[in-house]
Amino acid sequence: MFLILLPLILTCQIRELKFLVPFSFLANVFLVASFGITLYYIFSDIRMGDDLVMVGTMNTIPLFFSTAIFAMEGIGVVMPLENKMKSPQHFLGCPGVLYTAMTFVVVLYTIIGFFGYMRYGPATEGSITYNIETSDM
Repeated sequence: MFLILLPLILTCQIRELKFLVPFSFLANVFLVASFGITLYYIFSDIRMGDDLVMVGTMNTIPLFFSTAIFAMEGIGVVMPLENKMKSPQHFLGCPGVLYTAMTFVVVLYTIIGFFGYMRYGPATEGSITYNIETSDM
């Protein structure tokens, strides 16, 4: 715990977003790699069974919306990013940066969720990585 405290404190002292670009790039590389690995395990034995419930019950709808909102959060990064852009009008326009990025994220999460549910069925956990067999790793 204390081993990560000093790097975390030093990282939090960075005031300019441009100095965080290498960390962001590395995080994005790991994120894409983890999505690729997850999709590999999902498609290794995908099935379409009759036991799949296509729509949840009414008491699971609030859970869906809270999970979707949590996955899309990031407003703490959006405002400083827009303020630092050379041309902020490109951020919110019709094919703006924000809409393009959010569309990509929604499509990616939908693919993972849809095919993950097809693979694991009603036994799908809250995080799809919990369903991956640890003996396969």
